[in-house]
Amino acid sequence: MRNKTVKILSGVCALLFAVALGFVLIQHFSVSGEEIEILSDGKVIYTGKGVSAEPVYIDAVSAHGVNRIRIDANGVLVESADCNNQECVHMGYLKSAYMPIVCLPNNLVIRYTGSGEASAPDAISR
Repeated sequence: MRNKTVKILSGVCALLFAVALGFVLIQHFSVSGEEIEILSDGKVIYTGKGVSAEPVYIDAVSAHGVNRIRIDANGVLVESADCNNQECVHMGYLKSAYMPIVCLPNNLVIRYTGSGEASAPDAISR
């Protein structure tokens, strides 16, 4: 009986630790309202706020295809794309400077830029 209680308490403690760690990581790596940069074929086509009270639509046209980007109160996302795999559409809203939205077939990148975690160095060495 005592072994069973110890195992249950250990499991509950491990679960609480995992939930707390997940919450801290989500808070640390998420950003919203920061400056974003949209690149198409390696050229910057938009720089500005990553949120907007009224929806803003940007058509990123490249030699490879077209992506329709929406910036709204929730953030920025690729609303539609004419590529085959639709990975950029399925990514949803841009959540972190460490995970940009990328459409490889259409050569599109949407990322956070400017102040904050995006411009902070990952490590400092001598």
